[in-house]
This record gives sequence, C-alpha cells and structure tokens, in this order.
Amino acid sequence: MIVIASDMEAIAALKRGESLPQEKLIELRSKGMHTVRFEFIVRLLRLNTQIITLSIYWEDGREFVQIPAVQDTYRKLVYASVPRVHGLFEDLALLCYSYDRGAKARVDAELDRMVAAIGDYGRKVARN
Repeated sequence: MIVIASDMEAIAALKRGESLPQEKLIELRSKGMHTVRFEFIVRLLRLNTQIITLSIYWEDGREFVQIPAVQDTYRKLVYASVPRVHGLFEDLALLCYSYDRGAKARVDAELDRMVAAIGDYGRKVARN
C-alpha cells in the first residue's frame, strides 16, 4: 500500500499505473466530478442561459463515485434540459482533472462541445 502525502503524488502514482488506497481514489473521483460539473455550470452561465442546476447530473454518479479502482470506462455528465446533451469523460481524466494538463484538456474539450451544442440550440430557437 502506498502512503500518499498529496493529491499531486497520488496523480503521479496513478499515471505510473500504481494502485492507490480506496479512500484516496474515492476522494479524487469525487473532487473531479464536482469540479467538472461546476465548470460546466459556469460555462453555461457565461452563455446567459437559464439553467436549473438539478438538471445537470452524473448518470449513476452515486454508484460509480464509490468504486475503489480506476476503470477503463467513460462517465456520463447529463444536461437534462432542452436541448438534452451529455458528455463522456474518462474515469482517469476525472481523477486527474485539476492536476494534469492532458486530462484537463480532454475534459475541457468535451465541456466546450456540450456548451456549444446548447448555445447553437439557443441561437436557433432565438431566430425562429
């Protein structure tokens, strides 16, 4: 078992393929999920769109946040309003989002895509 002194050390260990204590993985995943969702909300607010934050959620979020291992899968962030949009995010990218440039770039690109889809829809509706 690895003793981790900081989140940066934990991320470095993950990138080397090392395992982390279960509670550290859960902590990092939870931080990443909340940070990504918050960033999405901030970007939507910049669009001057009306949002109900309860309509933005992680599909199966309560279940997967508790998984004590890194998984080779994608997590779905859902915007359950009109237009309905979702984004897919690698588990490892969620774990590393705040600490790793590559993970941040991948997540930010997907958030940009989601926000663009919502913005395009809003402009289309405004024209009609």
